[in-house]
Amino acid sequence: MTILIGVLLALGVGGGLSVLFFGGLWWTVQEVVEHGRPQLLLLGSFVLRSALVLLGFSFVLLLMGTHWELLAATLLGFIGGRTVLVRRWRPRTTSIH
Repeated sequence: MTILIGVLLALGVGGGLSVLFFGGLWWTVQEVVEHGRPQLLLLGSFVLRSALVLLGFSFVLLLMGTHWELLAATLLGFIGGRTVLVRRWRPRTTSIH
């Protein structure tokens, strides 16, 4: 039962990290057009988002133990969060019949 709670928690952490990473990417893309130094914004955003995600995965490894199942659940949550965000932010197309 304890491993199930850990896996569910790891899925949630992975989903949260995904929202943080890809939400930050979405914000960066929206702001890059109006920014005076877009290269600095893109580089800074990438470094910050990557560092936060690496810290999150490290958090899972250090705090929850070194079970590979928890790391896999975190990665699954991260990929699942990305999938949800891509579907949510995808431009809507209308079909002509």
